[in-house]
Amino acid sequence: MAKDRRDDQTGDLFDVAHMFPVEAPRDMLRSLDLKRQIARDMGRALRECGKTAEVVAAEMTELLGGEDEDLVTRGQLYAYTAESRTSHTISIVRWVAFVRATGCTWLWGSLLRDEGMIVLEGEQALLAQATQAEKLAQHYADQAKALRKRAPLEIKVPRKR
Repeated sequence: MAKDRRDDQTGDLFDVAHMFPVEAPRDMLRSLDLKRQIARDMGRALRECGKTAEVVAAEMTELLGGEDEDLVTRGQLYAYTAESRTSHTISIVRWVAFVRATGCTWLWGSLLRDEGMIVLEGEQALLAQATQAEKLAQHYADQAKALRKRAPLEIKVPRKR
């Protein structure tokens, strides 16, 4: 039987899960539940954004290119936000335009929450990146310290002949 000869003093460069734990995705929502959640969140955004449905629809139309096929109406917005209208689902391109027109970027977090992800904006993102860099630097500093402890106390210098 082979004996495990793992060296516990040497760090594993590929094992960073302990430094950067990731939240696991939750169970997948049923399609109907997801459609209702999106409609509910869009309705909340439409109420909270401080703009009328007509203004949001016009801004979405402009963001989408302003052509006839890009036209977004107040009626479409109400259909997108009605939980009972599960057959009327917004496309991802129109979703982006909706988020931008309403200014409700929290919608991204709501959409990604069940996937085990969070959305960070501006300074939050910079602070998270800085913290990640600091943790990585500390990991390598600890690894270097452990290696120095294993190094010989004397350095042998070859003699000149």
